[in-house]
Amino acid sequence: MQVLNLWDTLNEYSLKLRDWIFDNYSNPLLWIGIVVGGFLIFKAVFNTLNKD
Repeated sequence: MQVLNLWDTLNEYSLKLRDWIFDNYSNPLLWIGIVVGGFLIFKAVFNTLNKD
């Protein structure tokens, strides 16, 4: 029962995030932040997986 409640909460937050992105899709700072955030996540994962 607890997992379903968590899933519903995550679904609710994802819908709020989607609506917020749709409301602010023309904001260039949003897209710069998404690209920079994606790059930082990629860099962290890449560095973690390529340890010698």
